[in-house]
Amino acid sequence: MGSSEPGTIRVEIFGPEMPDGVPSARAASFSRAIARGFYEPESDDAEQKTLTELDVADQTVYIAAYDQDAVAPSLHADVPVGTYLAFPGTINVGGPALLPVNQISAVTVTPAYRRRGILRAMITADLQRAVDARIPLAALTASEATIYGRFGFGRVTERVRFELDVSTGARMRAPSTGTVIELAPSALEGQVCQLLAAQHRNTHGSLSNASFDYGQATGRWQNYQDLKPARDLRAALHLDGQGQPDGFMTYRFAGWDQEPAQMKIAMLCASTPAVRRDLVEYLGDHDLIKKVTGYGPVGDVLPSALVDSRSYKVLSLWDHLWLRILDLPAALAGRGYLNDGSIRLKVVDRLGHAAGTWLVEVSQGQGNASRLPEASDFDAQLDVRDLATLYLGTRSASHLAGAGVLEAGDPAILDTLDRIFSTRTTPYCYTDF
Repeated sequence: MGSSEPGTIRVEIFGPEMPDGVPSARAASFSRAIARGFYEPESDDAEQKTLTELDVADQTVYIAAYDQDAVAPSLHADVPVGTYLAFPGTINVGGPALLPVNQISAVTVTPAYRRRGILRAMITADLQRAVDARIPLAALTASEATIYGRFGFGRVTERVRFELDVSTGARMRAPSTGTVIELAPSALEGQVCQLLAAQHRNTHGSLSNASFDYGQATGRWQNYQDLKPARDLRAALHLDGQGQPDGFMTYRFAGWDQEPAQMKIAMLCASTPAVRRDLVEYLGDHDLIKKVTGYGPVGDVLPSALVDSRSYKVLSLWDHLWLRILDLPAALAGRGYLNDGSIRLKVVDRLGHAAGTWLVEVSQGQGNASRLPEASDFDAQLDVRDLATLYLGTRSASHLAGAGVLEAGDPAILDTLDRIFSTRTTPYCYTDF
C-alpha cells in the first residue's frame, strides 16, 4: 500500500526522452505504468521504442505522479502511481479554421493511491500548462462517465456501433459518385495523411489524427497491444469522378467460425457522406458476406441512403468525446454560426478558467465574448461542462434547461441560445486517443 501521509506525492512533467535513440528509464517506466493501469501486458523493448518514437512525433507531454516514500520491493519505488499524457492537436468546431486543442490520454491512478487528489494534481497542472500556451480547448475520451465533469469537461460527441444486413448487398438509393478499388493497406502510405486531413476539415466535431493512426491505417501494426503487422487487414480506396482519391476504408473478415459471415470496418475515412455511402456499398457486395459492422455518427446517413433502411441496425450508442473550454473568447471566436444574436451568460467554472458573466454576441457569423463586471445581471447560467455541450451543438439550450443544468428565467432566452448555437450537423469524432 502506498503511504497515506499528505505531501508524499511528487508530480513531474517531462517528455518522451530518447537518449541515444533508446527510451530513458523514466520514459520506459511511465509506459509500463500506463499498461498496468489499463490491465494490459507491458511492451517489450522494441515495442517501447516504437511507442516512444510516436510520442516524440506527436510532441507528447508526460505527467507522472510518484510516491516519494515508496521503497523496494514496492513496484512504485521506480514506477509512477499516476500517469497522464497530453499532445497538441486540432478540433473542427464548424468555424473557418481548425482550432488548437490539448488532447489528453492514458490517465491512470494505481488502485492503492486513489482518492488522494493525484488525478486532480495532474489534470490541473496540465490544464494550466495549456492555458499558458494559449490553447483554448482540451479534449479527452473517458472510460468512466462520472470523473471528468468535475474538472469542467462536458460530453460533446456520441457514436454508434452498427450492423448492416448485406444478405442482398448494401444497395443505395442514390447513384455512386466515384469508383472503389481494392489495394494493399501499405499502398495507402503516401495518401493516408492527406485523406484523413480532408475528412477532418469536413467533419464537425472531429479531432486530428495522431501518428499511431497512420500506421494502423496502413497495416503497420494491429493496435497498441500488438505492434506486429496486421496481416488480416484489407483496404479499399475511393476515387472521385476525376479519378482523384477522396476516401478509403480498411476492414477485416471476421473468420469462418463467425455466423453469419461478416466484415468488420476498421477505419473509414470519407471526405463527404457520398464517399461513405460508396465505400459501405462496396463492402456489402462481397460474396458470401451476410453482415457488415462498424462505427458511425448519430444521425448516420446510411439508413436514409439504403434501399432497405431496416437493414441498418444500431447495436449500441455511447458518449465518445469530452471537451473543456479554457479560453471562452477564443473558443467562441473560432466557432461557426448560422444565426446572429446576443446573450448575457453566467458560467460556473470551479477551476476558474472560463468563470464569470459574459456578453456573448454573434454578428454576421462572427462570435465574440467579453467579460462583464462581477455583479452584472445575466440572462442564463450554466456550468462550464454544459457550456461545452451547448458550444459544439451536441444539445440545445432547451434540452439542457429541461435537464435542469441550464437556468433561464425567460423562455425567450432559450430561443435565443438555441438559435445562436444551432448547427447543420450533429458533431462526430471518429478518432480514438
